[in-house]
Amino acid sequence: MDDKTCFDFYGQMRRRTIFGVAGGGILAATGPGVVWGQKAVHASSSRVVERFRSRLSFQISVDVGTIDLGLSIAGAALAGGVDIVEMGTPLLKTQGVANVVPAFRKRFPEALLLADMKTMDGGGGEARTVYAGGGNIVDFLAMAGVDTAKSICAVRDEFRRAGSELPRLAFADIMVPQQGPAGAAGEVALRMVEAGVDAVGVHLQSDARRVNPKLIEDDYLSEVALGVYAKVGKAVPVQVVGGLSVAQAKRLAKAGLKAFVISGNMGLPDNNARYNLPAGEIQKLVAGFIAGVSGGL
Repeated sequence: MDDKTCFDFYGQMRRRTIFGVAGGGILAATGPGVVWGQKAVHASSSRVVERFRSRLSFQISVDVGTIDLGLSIAGAALAGGVDIVEMGTPLLKTQGVANVVPAFRKRFPEALLLADMKTMDGGGGEARTVYAGGGNIVDFLAMAGVDTAKSICAVRDEFRRAGSELPRLAFADIMVPQQGPAGAAGEVALRMVEAGVDAVGVHLQSDARRVNPKLIEDDYLSEVALGVYAKVGKAVPVQVVGGLSVAQAKRLAKAGLKAFVISGNMGLPDNNARYNLPAGEIQKLVAGFIAGVSGGL
């Protein structure tokens, strides 16, 4: 089937919008800044943040090495119901940000696109490349510090002032166990919020969870995520990522968290990447993850 017909949030079939409202939504939102908290912000961007705060959201991490495979996975995940397409770090590094972001924007003109940059320095320049290519969200490493956070937020605000047709957001990714336990991660999150980010992520590093499977067994990620949520959850959305299983995400959703990332394991309780599965199987796994987390809430 045609990609646009199947996957666009606001295409002719109006199959689905991130707000669940036919005929409009995130990428269609325009207008002057509105008040968010005590700060005037970009209208279409504030609608995205409000969506993250008020309803469950699901993101697919596209951590593969080629654009063609990445587009196939993204299309399957959108058909399965995700709200956000993450252009993963391996894809961005292997194929180049200036190639990947425009390719994803061209294929999915109505999708919300996040670039998982893993930025540690030079944040303003990297953010500019993502936004100029049509990306909506820049995700950087919180361990880069407040100066990098402010640099990225400054470029975000520049693009917001230049036009209201696309949401422009900045997410800070808190890597654990490096920035754990929960108390320490919560303080990092608070500094990022004070620097101006729109959301924080709690991310269990893939290398760490492969080397130490006990991190998964003990659900260390949930422990830290709940601590961060208690610290900043009233101020910004808190996203959780790192090989999440359906059961983990379900428990966190019951505790009040709303933003989840589906990793290469596709919600199954292991560390096995499933990106090479047929598109139809990926769609079913993604739909099953969303249904499993959403059911009964």
